[in-house]
Amino acid sequence: MVCVALWIIATMAVTELNATDFSAFFTALWGQVPFAWQEELARRVVEPAESPWPDALALPTASGKTACLDIAVFALAAQASCLTRKQVITAPRRIFFVVDRRVIVDTAYERALLLADRLQSATDGILKRVADNLRQIADDGHPLAAYVLRGGMYRSEAWARNPLQPTVVASTVDQVGSRLLFRAYGRGPGTWPIYAGLIANDSLILLDEAHCALPFLQTLQAVRRLQTWAQTPLGRCFYPVVMSATPPPDMKDVFADQSAERRDPGHPLGRRQLASKPTSLKTVEKATGKQATPVLAEACAKAGAALVNAQRRAIVVFVNRVATARETYRTLRNQRDIDAVLLTGRMRPVDRDAIVQRHLTPLHSNRSAQRVLEKPLIVVATQTLEVGADLDFDGLVTECASLDALRQRFGRLNRMGRPIEARAMILIRGDQAGTTENKPEAAKKKTDKADPVYGQALTATWTWLHKHKNKKHEVDFGIAPLDRLLPTGNELAALNAPVLDAAVMLPAHVDCWAQTAPQPRPSPDVAPFLRGPRENGADVQVCWRADVDLTNATTQEASLESLSLCPPSSTETLPVSISLFRRWLAGEDTEDESADVEGSRVAADSDGEETATTDYQVIRWRGAETQPEDITSVPARIRPGDVIVIPARHPRPWHQLGDLPPDAELDVGDRAYRLSRGKPVLRLHPALVAAWPDSVSAKTTALTLLNGLERKYEDDPDEVTDALHNLLTALAGSPTASWLSESASELHAGFPRSKLSHAYHIIGGNSLVLVGRHRIRKLVHEADHFSDEDDAAASGLSHKDGQPVRLDKHLPGVEAFARRHAVGCGLPDDLTDALARAGLLHDLGKADPRFQSMLRGGTRWSGGTLLAKSAQMPRTPAARRRAHTASGYPQGGRHELLSVRLAENGWGLLPESAELRDLVLHLVASHHGHCRPFAPVVVDTQSLEVEYELNGSTLRWAGPTSLERLDSGVADRYWRLTRRYGWWGLAWLEALLRLADWRRSEWEETHNDGE
Repeated sequence: MVCVALWIIATMAVTELNATDFSAFFTALWGQVPFAWQEELARRVVEPAESPWPDALALPTASGKTACLDIAVFALAAQASCLTRKQVITAPRRIFFVVDRRVIVDTAYERALLLADRLQSATDGILKRVADNLRQIADDGHPLAAYVLRGGMYRSEAWARNPLQPTVVASTVDQVGSRLLFRAYGRGPGTWPIYAGLIANDSLILLDEAHCALPFLQTLQAVRRLQTWAQTPLGRCFYPVVMSATPPPDMKDVFADQSAERRDPGHPLGRRQLASKPTSLKTVEKATGKQATPVLAEACAKAGAALVNAQRRAIVVFVNRVATARETYRTLRNQRDIDAVLLTGRMRPVDRDAIVQRHLTPLHSNRSAQRVLEKPLIVVATQTLEVGADLDFDGLVTECASLDALRQRFGRLNRMGRPIEARAMILIRGDQAGTTENKPEAAKKKTDKADPVYGQALTATWTWLHKHKNKKHEVDFGIAPLDRLLPTGNELAALNAPVLDAAVMLPAHVDCWAQTAPQPRPSPDVAPFLRGPRENGADVQVCWRADVDLTNATTQEASLESLSLCPPSSTETLPVSISLFRRWLAGEDTEDESADVEGSRVAADSDGEETATTDYQVIRWRGAETQPEDITSVPARIRPGDVIVIPARHPRPWHQLGDLPPDAELDVGDRAYRLSRGKPVLRLHPALVAAWPDSVSAKTTALTLLNGLERKYEDDPDEVTDALHNLLTALAGSPTASWLSESASELHAGFPRSKLSHAYHIIGGNSLVLVGRHRIRKLVHEADHFSDEDDAAASGLSHKDGQPVRLDKHLPGVEAFARRHAVGCGLPDDLTDALARAGLLHDLGKADPRFQSMLRGGTRWSGGTLLAKSAQMPRTPAARRRAHTASGYPQGGRHELLSVRLAENGWGLLPESAELRDLVLHLVASHHGHCRPFAPVVVDTQSLEVEYELNGSTLRWAGPTSLERLDSGVADRYWRLTRRYGWWGLAWLEALLRLADWRRSEWEETHNDGE
């Protein structure tokens, strides 16, 4: 079946496209012709000279910058014919749209989703031609994929599933940057090389409004230079492009809009840039010291309400601190004549999406001319709406900030240039006002304290604004009117937010980072290369679980078992600055004075002493690598990028960490898992069941089942299975709690009564977790198919009908996928053959009888069919320990090391070239993320002989592999290949094989035959 489908894709006709077709493509997509600058940039990118993408795009807000996504996608489609000519595609397959904000409304992601949907559904015309070309490149049925990467967990990594897939990823500096530098925040080290290889090869990085992200831009440029250091560069494209109204002054290749459209009042672009935005200035004199937050919040709320009239119904209030936003919202939310909405970066996606859908969808710029609001709406926001939000407000109130930040904020006011009287007000705290004509130096209270985010630029901007007031004591913040006032050079730089240079990246730094398994100690922190030398600017991701109890060793083990079956997902977590979280954990004051600029400086914390100040613990979740030692109450043990699981009964208040709707549940793990994995899960725990709506008729039945569950199972497991089946039947028919009834229905359909006992796991004596096997069709494409790097996850899969996967089917299947990846990427024949051979050899080590026993749940294996994957592979830590003991497989054992030893004895299966032989053996050794550069130390005292027949060759090895020895050649081989292909080049080659393994496993999970 799969071969026929792939043949159909491979034989699709490729349409020749050129730059003149872009206008028709854009018009078919959006129903309007592109702006002149968009057509000009498309011409440059589609018909490139030496460098198709410029270093910078000098474009103001509301100029249609997200059309760069359309241009990049079209340019890639125009190169599909390279495949038929066996030429390398030089256009980027992966397009990263990067901002430095904790974004609530992500226009780039929304546009990419819509673009992908319209290409997928196109049936004729230019859209169909472009879509078919992209399908040819993707070697898949989807012309374009769109993802958002806002945290380091499961769903966020689906973008890395297929190295051939044209993909748009909306993300942040920290998330993309940490992955590029082999230190992905929130992920285990096993997957770090995959992310680094994919981001640094065949990629375009669009860095939006990068004034504050200058250090990351410098790092991107350094990576681009260091990629040329390889002895045999792989020649993949990597384009860092900054998009800003004021690009950094050292940019050599700057693209700007040279057309007359931006000054034509009859043109849509001209209307946007010529629109007037009169703005008054106000000093909130009493907003000083400890009273600054409440007094300023009250003034902002009052100013926002005062702007409301018959014409101005949608108002936005921008403030600089999360604490100020919360206080402003509290002031507004009880006013009956308005609707108030709070938007900060401290929100869970599952809650944020509901708020955006309900309140912000009508505010989208393409609806602004027709919208009708029943009641005035005031949106209170931090910097989270400054960038990436295509919203159009009628009025604006903002706390004073640096000039560049204010210009971004005003991009949300009358964004489309409507014929309305848009008005705004800028307020400043009394202790930040500095010297103005209304506040002479002698009268003001001196303050030398710079703002943590905007430095001295905040006060300097306020002074500059007063200096340029008109006769009405207003400043026009329209794009064109303000441009006429702007200074240049150092004077303008003094008004913009302070920026820091990145740390200088040396080859020695990359040598350390590229060593991912094991990591060298010490290893350079990547933060200074993303943000410059800031302190305490990183985030952690936090979520709450009601079935997590950390009071003693027994409940801790049960909690980790439950988490291993239903791990945290990105949709249920919210970002918290590490400094704030450490103070919260220590029981200290936690008013959130931080901003929503990612990586912004915040107050110093007590990072250092390994001491606990409270007895209340949390879990640092590290996936399969999580150990009891990761349960801690020590603030200093919390590290940047950590995923933190907090017991729902933790005594410290949750509202100090994030912003949840008043009626929100703390534990939304089941819903998040379903959305993220595309599979249903149901955790039955007394605390969770008690939270079900009273209208769920089966609530009492569930609580009765859980009472003494373990004893009931020991007495009569069939009775427990029957009771669970009946409970699912009742829940599936429940008219309320849609997520609960949907999950129950999916689980009920997925497991006949006879097989239900294999699907649930009893945890801690009074709870169970039921995990679905089948993916939910409507969620399957958006869900993450990304495998974990441990043997349990990689081998614990089976066919759709639950049958195990045979090793003699899996090996050639991975070989075929590896060859497809190599050919699709335009690799030369010798490298293509090396990757394919590595795919054929990668899992030979699973022929170990002890591993075969592990695949059967620890049951001794006495011969017969060799398996590659099985549904009986233990999934929880306790089950794995039992299976290890029963099978005799050594703790920490790695099947890929035995694969290397068996492959070394198959000379006819390895390339004749020593260099390519090196590559094949390294790819086999590293296909679960190890051996970069050293093999794991495994104590194996048994002298078993393993034998496997492959393609007419008999491969044998007896005894331990001994590859952990320093003289084994594993590390030397890694360094030779790193120098040959480069740090990111070798990681990319590894990714091509590892993703071939995972794509084959995905296919095996959804097909019955195994052919």
